[in-house]
Amino acid sequence: MRPIRRLSSAAGRCTAGFVLNGCAGQGSAEDHNAEAVVTQFVGSIRTDPAAACALLAPATLTALQDHDGDCPTGLPKQIQPSSGLATSTAVYGKYAIVHVGADTIFAARFEDGWRVTAAGCTPQADRPYNCKIKGN
Repeated sequence: MRPIRRLSSAAGRCTAGFVLNGCAGQGSAEDHNAEAVVTQFVGSIRTDPAAACALLAPATLTALQDHDGDCPTGLPKQIQPSSGLATSTAVYGKYAIVHVGADTIFAARFEDGWRVTAAGCTPQADRPYNCKIKGN
């Protein structure tokens, strides 16, 4: 009987570990998803601005078009990313902050996936970020 108890006890620990790791992994999966979209956005600004524009949130795209006209033409004028590599990502529910080089990019999760809501953002002492493009 003892070997069965040990097996049951070990199985219980494995199951508990799987459940706990599965729950902990949710944040990491969302971090990865948000970071992947931001990395694609940054990488596309110079090489395929139309693809970068497709990754903007609707309100951000509208604000950019209202300011600069055509998005594929206006976006590279507003944002000149320093590098395409994310240095840190933090997800808070359906919102994310991704640091890419010296820039900060904000994203939000929509029904069809993550979208960039603000880009070219720099922190301001005791004030909100100053962003080159953002939705209204």
